[in-house]
Amino acid sequence: MSVNPIRGLLDSLHVLFYISSIFGVIPYSLWAFAKRTVIQLSLLGNVWVVCSLIIYTGLYHVATTNYMKDDWGSQKTLTNAIGIFIIYMEPLMMAVDMVAGMLNQKRLAQCFDRLARLDGHLAGEGVLINNGRMRRYTIVLLLLMLLFESIITVYSFVEFEQEYTAWSLIWFITTIPTALNSVCRIWYVMLVAAIRQRFNAMNAHMNAIAHGILNYKEQFVGETESDITEIPLDYLEKEIFTVYTQRRKQLAVASPPKKANSTSTKVITVKPYQPKQPASPPTKAIVSGQQRHNRAIEPWQDMDGYGPAQEFLPTDVRQRPKIEQRLDNKLILICRTHDELCEIGKVVNRMYSVQMLVAMAHGFVAITAEFYFLYCSLTQQEVPILFRSAEVFLLALAYIAYIALKCIVPIFVCWKTKTDSQRTGIEMHYLANVIDECHCYEVVNHLSLKLLNHQLNFSACGFFDLDMTTLYAITGAITSYLIILIQFNLAAIQKSSSNSTVASNASTTAMSIVEDATTTALTTYVSN
Repeated sequence: MSVNPIRGLLDSLHVLFYISSIFGVIPYSLWAFAKRTVIQLSLLGNVWVVCSLIIYTGLYHVATTNYMKDDWGSQKTLTNAIGIFIIYMEPLMMAVDMVAGMLNQKRLAQCFDRLARLDGHLAGEGVLINNGRMRRYTIVLLLLMLLFESIITVYSFVEFEQEYTAWSLIWFITTIPTALNSVCRIWYVMLVAAIRQRFNAMNAHMNAIAHGILNYKEQFVGETESDITEIPLDYLEKEIFTVYTQRRKQLAVASPPKKANSTSTKVITVKPYQPKQPASPPTKAIVSGQQRHNRAIEPWQDMDGYGPAQEFLPTDVRQRPKIEQRLDNKLILICRTHDELCEIGKVVNRMYSVQMLVAMAHGFVAITAEFYFLYCSLTQQEVPILFRSAEVFLLALAYIAYIALKCIVPIFVCWKTKTDSQRTGIEMHYLANVIDECHCYEVVNHLSLKLLNHQLNFSACGFFDLDMTTLYAITGAITSYLIILIQFNLAAIQKSSSNSTVASNASTTAMSIVEDATTTALTTYVSN
């Protein structure tokens, strides 16, 4: 099965591209993409983005004012300030996304070009990228966005709108900023996921080669040195003993023959430890394991269960496989591709770091406020008009889940991409361990030093990294602030109840004093 690696990624994102172009999220030429499936800069696209930003922001303000009516000043000043900040944070995020899209339009086009060239190099080495998964991920995320936006908007309109008129339908305009923010998050997730897919493809390809060579050795080579005692060793010890043994053999071969009467020293070779395998391991199980590791790439044509390792194996099954320099070019290409992917990831991080910082700040404040006013609603307390969606339990849960997903999904994808980029060195060393040759160990050790310098990390303007530790910190912060707000709320309730008790006691005492004074005056008047 052949895949076009040059146009595959853009083809998989065509639905997302059309939606973004129509609603003015990205400033590219829609006509050029529809005709040639290319990203082309367009002046008309930039004008359309600016006009869309102004129109959406104005309509959002009108819709919000119509929804709140005259209840803006009915609450406390601090509550109003927090509500206005959270509500208008959504068009602010939309503005940041659109402006950043115009500023980074050349960078985004260059990222797709670099990914296309990189896919071409990988295809030349037999690593074909299956971009159909990106298409499915995009459609699933768009459907989830549509589902949550429909539930939140329609439920709020039916629940809180008093008069159903044509003008009241303007409330649905408030869906546009939040939906466009979600579309921008999907772009970020898809770019990072595409980088992760290529890391997985390279790792799976090396893993498949290692499994093929291991399968060949188990079937045809067997145990050639049965007199050597098997000592369980760690990986580093296996590598050291293997390199040392092979160098001793090379020196023994290169050294001149000794005299007959000289005492010869027997060199005991140490074979790296490998767990014992059954005499005839089932080939199908190994092939299924290889296919399980190669989900990120197109399935290679299986030749006797060896897969991509077939090109490195000898034609005579009686010979032991000697890879030597035949694998060097592939490993060097993988190392260079890893470096290129890390550089593309850094560019993507620079393009979306500000947007992710604003999105995380909005998610933290919005989730904390929604949880607090949901608590107020469940305890029969008054809920401000700006947060009356918390009065409906299911609506509040849907809103919290939607905001949380827009924070969790990017963090999870960035974390997995970072871990998969670090796994390339592990797969490379595993391949060297299976090949078990001095030359391969030296090449892998040299390339490992280069991989250590290819550090890929995603952050929000350097304030915090987008990984699971950040998700844990945000969750802990939301819980802490929620407990603090509830404690302040309980203290305010106790203070108000104590003040009302004191006021009632004071009024009772005043009434008793007045009654006593009146009684004394009447008694004095009658006695006189």
